[in-house]
Amino acid sequence: LCRALCMPSTSSTNQGLDAHPAPALLEQIRGAVDDDVAHETSKYTWWSKHEGSTSERDRTFRSRRLALLYVAKRNSEQLCDYAESAGTDWEALFPTSGTHVLRPNRPFDLHAMLELGDDAMQEWCDAVCNAFSRYKVVKGSLYRYQPRPRKVVEAAELYAILQREGADAEELDHTRRQALLLSDIAGFD
Repeated sequence: LCRALCMPSTSSTNQGLDAHPAPALLEQIRGAVDDDVAHETSKYTWWSKHEGSTSERDRTFRSRRLALLYVAKRNSEQLCDYAESAGTDWEALFPTSGTHVLRPNRPFDLHAMLELGDDAMQEWCDAVCNAFSRYKVVKGSLYRYQPRPRKVVEAAELYAILQREGADAEELDHTRRQALLLSDIAGFD
């Protein structure tokens, strides 16, 4: 069943992985760092056939690839738990052709995932997430990648804001638009 694929024996789990990975491996795992984007992940947990649920920010990474590898690993663990409880194996969850094909059709394996480009890894993560809906999983957690633009305020910009008296033109314009919107909603002419 799935557990054998998801939780390989200790010797095969550590095969090719060690406590001090080579810099080249870490670079392959890291991918391109983009400090203009916060590569965040979120965690959605549900129970009792979605009668209850929570959603929360999970982690922030320095690159898309790091976030996608994390999401792939966590969702793979969750889907393996479902497959085990359903008494099926991983491969049975995904057809060999058609809409819901998964490539590679196996639980998370670092070396196999590193062979994928970021777009292909994103597709793999999305396909695994979609399996939870297709099989109407009663309870579990889903992890999603959510890039967000990061606008960092530098010291000079903050200094200019601190020296300014009152609101700037952009803030005043926003306040004016909000007042107009609220008067329209309230029916004031």
